[in-house]
Amino acid sequence: MSETPSASPHRESGLLLYSGNARRDFFDGAVCGARNLGFDYCGYLIGMPVSATEWRFVMTSNFPRAWQRRYLRRGYHAIDPTVEYAKTGIEPMTWSRELFATEALHDLSRDAGAIGFNHGWTQPLHDSRGRFGMLTLARGDAAIGAAELHAKLPMMQWLAQVVHDRLFAEFMAWQRNETIGRLTERELACLRLAADGGTAGEISAATGIAERTVNFHMANAIDKLGATNKTHAVALALRLGVLA
Repeated sequence: MSETPSASPHRESGLLLYSGNARRDFFDGAVCGARNLGFDYCGYLIGMPVSATEWRFVMTSNFPRAWQRRYLRRGYHAIDPTVEYAKTGIEPMTWSRELFATEALHDLSRDAGAIGFNHGWTQPLHDSRGRFGMLTLARGDAAIGAAELHAKLPMMQWLAQVVHDRLFAEFMAWQRNETIGRLTERELACLRLAADGGTAGEISAATGIAERTVNFHMANAIDKLGATNKTHAVALALRLGVLA
């Protein structure tokens, strides 16, 4: 790519907003496609498991900025039923009133309706590492009826696949390069050997550095990856593809 995409600084929320000129040029075309299909809004979200219970997300969209800020600030991605469904679901989902009817989702439903997200459709797509992408098409008026869905579904799913194929690969490459850029060669070497089952003593013997220095590099890698321990750091590094 000719320029480096960027992400918003909201790492602590578990959700990043992904941007960059190359991304914008492509996504503008996706938004145009969504509008041709009768939808005002188009959003693409990627979910990556970082532990058995924790996820990290990245999103790009033409959603109103006020909604993006509120979605981030209130942590709606953690309770959004479309995101929860996309973690394991494979079939497209048309939003329903019942989907957002629980008390826990009252604020999310109210705020989404106020912005103009009254009717929508979400298509999840998965990879072999437990990560997923989901394309959402939404609008303020006119429910998505069965006849419209039948007529437009092939193009909606085609758009979801095109967006996923481009942006998932682009973001994963950016994430891998960004992560590698934060890790030193020694830290990467320690992670690679740990991934092969090496203990601190074995890594010390293999690299010719003191065991306490191995532990120092491993502690730095754990911190930079946002992991909780060595095993978690290795799992994250493998999932992000930085040990290839």
